[in-house]
Amino acid sequence: MLGSLLVWTLTPIKKMNRLKSIVALSVIVFIPFGLMLWIRNHQSTGFASIELITYPLLFGGLSIAILVWLKKYYLREELSDFNSGEGNWTTDIAWGLFLTLIYFVLFYLERLTLSNILQFNSNRELLGLMLDMRENPILLLVWFGPVLWIGIALYEELIRVFMLTSFWKWSEGMIWTITAIIISAILIGLAHWSQGSYGMVTIGIKSLVSGFFFLRKKRLMPLVYAHVLYDGIQVSALLLTYPDQ
Repeated sequence: MLGSLLVWTLTPIKKMNRLKSIVALSVIVFIPFGLMLWIRNHQSTGFASIELITYPLLFGGLSIAILVWLKKYYLREELSDFNSGEGNWTTDIAWGLFLTLIYFVLFYLERLTLSNILQFNSNRELLGLMLDMRENPILLLVWFGPVLWIGIALYEELIRVFMLTSFWKWSEGMIWTITAIIISAILIGLAHWSQGSYGMVTIGIKSLVSGFFFLRKKRLMPLVYAHVLYDGIQVSALLLTYPDQ
């Protein structure tokens, strides 16, 4: 059934475009995800606090640069695919606030329902490093600035919309469009395997919301704003309320 959605009786040009799309997805999504899982599974030494700054900036920033190059010069597609819907910075902020509200509603519903069913793996090392930042205002400023905005939110949301826009070019059918949202949500959820089944499922659920929002609005920045607010509020609450160790 799904095979009929991805009609393989394509013209040579369409076949080549799909092959190039698969290569681009492998370079910017599949291979990095695989390497990340392998590194986390084989890592024997811990992180230093400074790596909470350098790793997202270097990895995220480099990935963004590669993604833009692949999109513009390898695939020869317009970057406007990421922000093709109607809107401006004010509506983007408004939708970002709305999405943030939805994320937190889901957060509390998930805590009430799924937390007793699924396993959450608490990363004590990462928690300790985050708490250490309370003693270093410069690290806090950098983390809540370029790290959160570029290395985390912009990077992860660009990956999401790159996957979606690439998948959607394979077929215009609505069933495949929705299937692509589900596939991207599963992949993003699996990328958070270190947080246990609870983390994978709950992040996958929020990824479904993000995917359907992008399908409806075709706007990247509301997703970035919501990501910054959702992560930023949680980390701020942690730093302000967690007792000294």
